[in-house]
Amino acid sequence: MREIILLVLALVGCGAAGIPKDSQRTVLSLANLDCTSCGEALAGKLGKHAGVYQAAFDRRRSELTVAAVPTLDVLASAKGYSEGEEFTLVLGAGKGGYLPWAKPPEGADVKVIAADGADVPVLAPHLVAGKVTVVDFAAAWCEPCRTLDTHLMGVIAKRSDVAYRKLDIGDWDSPLAARYLKGVRALPYVIVFAKDGRKVAAIAGLELARVDAAIDEAAK
Repeated sequence: MREIILLVLALVGCGAAGIPKDSQRTVLSLANLDCTSCGEALAGKLGKHAGVYQAAFDRRRSELTVAAVPTLDVLASAKGYSEGEEFTLVLGAGKGGYLPWAKPPEGADVKVIAADGADVPVLAPHLVAGKVTVVDFAAAWCEPCRTLDTHLMGVIAKRSDVAYRKLDIGDWDSPLAARYLKGVRALPYVIVFAKDGRKVAAIAGLELARVDAAIDEAAK
């Protein structure tokens, strides 16, 4: 049974019980991330830094929270560990985020029908009659999801008979995930519907060849 992660944190260093009362809590926002592994790696490095008691990365908010001795310049230390990375470190909460998704080709039938895990009770109204509809459950922090997204943008650039509907789950604990992702073990999760609305395939994980084959089958 898949472990349900309510809040994914990369925790390194001493536990909360070992953090002195006079420690300083610093929140760093990571802007323009392309996947969660970069934030987790940075948390791991900071967690081993002298004077750091705990480093935790919140992938949904793209924020790093660090408990450290008051004299430590956490931002400078983090910038040192992240030198060469494409993301930007900003002091304070609420300023983080991921790179935008790939831009749809001109005239492509692409729509985002759910953001940050908002529930969509029924998928049927979002299917396009006379077209293959690819429904993609993904998350901004998911690197394989971005690979699939770029691939599908290439597909719909060549095929006018394919509609692409994107749903951002936010995280595994969201209302959207609770409705559609029970038993699903990996993102992206793609459902391909035929032109008549018939479900042709449901594919979990990055399986580009299977997605392409399902689209071809649904187009028959």
